Amino acid sequence: MPGSSSNGRLGRPSRRVTQEFCFFHPRDPDKGPVRSTLNKRSLKIIVDAIGSAWSEIDSFPYRKSKPFKPADYFDEDELTTKLAEILNDKLTNNSISRFRKENFQTVVRDGKQSTSSLNSSEQMPDLTFRMIQCAPGEDREESALFVEAKLVSETTGCRQYVVSGLFRFVSGKYAPQVTFGMMLGYSTTKFKDPDLHLHSYYASASSEEALLCASKVVLGGIAKDCFESTHSRQTPCAPEFKALHLWLPRPVD
Repeated sequence: MPGSSSNGRLGRPSRRVTQEFCFFHPRDPDKGPVRSTLNKRSLKIIVDAIGSAWSEIDSFPYRKSKPFKPADYFDEDELTTKLAEILNDKLTNNSISRFRKENFQTVVRDGKQSTSSLNSSEQMPDLTFRMIQCAPGEDREESALFVEAKLVSETTGCRQYVVSGLFRFVSGKYAPQVTFGMMLGYSTTKFKDPDLHLHSYYASASSEEALLCASKVVLGGIAKDCFESTHSRQTPCAPEFKALHLWLPRPVD
């Protein structure tokens, strides 16, 4: 009937909320998805801010971590700690036009989260980005962009990136209430294409973790050089998951 909604009532047709970039409340999973304030625009701002911070990784005047040294390019934890320091400095000083303290909370390093099954509250994604404002029904703590970082190179390949990184999202250990998350790859200059190198890894991988994560990786619609893959997972609230893949080049071979 023209002008009726999907439930048969007259009026404006109801608009279905897709599960892309959404939050599901853990205490009311049947309520359906809530469109997160971390939408494509917000995520692009974060991606651009990470890229800006990365361009200063070896020159920033660190005050909360040790001075940068070339060996840090082989230390995942040190790179992530320094990245967080630069991002928060830029946030404090509003030095990136759209990455501003009026819109984004302090970037959290190793913040603890619970798994989808609630059997652990000790899960610690490397970085967490949250907005200042939340949408109605959106949880301030659990609706966030959770980021896990790993080194990738010709030597290490993608195994740790997938088995000890991406799998944490796909298994519901990370981001169980949201339908998206990010993998950050610190890549060498000759190992810089997520679609190519992850496809090659999945083609020969046989571990249970890799098989559960295997999915086509494509250039997405968030930002230049930010790739995406979609996954099904056994979480009670958010079974459809989009992984963002952002690889940052290390000037080492």
